[in-house]
Amino acid sequence: MLTDKGAQGIDLKRIWRQFLGRAWIVLIVTVIGAITGFAVYGIYSNAKSGNTLYRIRNDYYIYLDYEGYPNGPDYYNAYTWDGILRDDPVVNEVLAAAPDLDKEQILDSVEGEILGDYRLLTVVVTGTDPELVRKISDAYKQALPAFAGKIDMILKIELWTDADIEVYDAYTRDGNAAFLGGLIGFIISAFALLIYYVVDDGIYSERDWVSRYPDIVFLGEKGSKESEVNTEHILGNANGSYELSVKDFEFNKETFDKMRASDGVILNIRRGRDKGEIIDKVVYTLKKQDIRINGVFTQNSR
Repeated sequence: MLTDKGAQGIDLKRIWRQFLGRAWIVLIVTVIGAITGFAVYGIYSNAKSGNTLYRIRNDYYIYLDYEGYPNGPDYYNAYTWDGILRDDPVVNEVLAAAPDLDKEQILDSVEGEILGDYRLLTVVVTGTDPELVRKISDAYKQALPAFAGKIDMILKIELWTDADIEVYDAYTRDGNAAFLGGLIGFIISAFALLIYYVVDDGIYSERDWVSRYPDIVFLGEKGSKESEVNTEHILGNANGSYELSVKDFEFNKETFDKMRASDGVILNIRRGRDKGEIIDKVVYTLKKQDIRINGVFTQNSR
């Protein structure tokens, strides 16, 4: 008699066996997800940036007139300097140093940063044309000292560090994209395995067998000590039994006659491979043919 497989609780050991048998799927899908995330983000990054970006970051030291203007440090901060670098007084000095530039090129390329020490100003020039980036950066080397000479609050501005041009990608998140793609791949594949657990009616353990066929003895894994002891205790010996592999089952009158003439049939099923629907058919057929089933062996899938 068959029992209702759907009435079972969740068998964590069964889930673990299924996972181990298909862990390679999770691994492959995770790797594919990571590669896909990396590739998609690479396409996005190239489309976003358009071309290779170049950048020069030069540091300038600002000497303030503390005696005449004690509140000077409170006035100059990062936001102020970012605006000052784009304002006409400084931009006009840049244009004077490099007359072939235009204002839009300068405004699109430059930004200012002050990190921690208000006396250190970092001028960042970024663009897709390395020669233009160098020209604007060099022009600021002349423009800022000239600008300082016209501001009473500032004694002078001098170049602190003169950096080389570097390749810069403002949209570099390749590692994050690969991780996210891999994570999505892992979640999808793990969820798919969970769904597979729900619909899979394969036999993985003694619990699976007993819940479906409580009247047919589960002898254990073929060749194991458990199966030998069970067979000897229950059947005495299996020499007179007909061993039938479920995967090789076929409707054959001569074979049925041999089974009926034997001391009974011992089924041999592949763990997780032989599905409940097929095993049901074999069991029902043998019973209809008045063939006694002595028990069942399992073996690793192959």
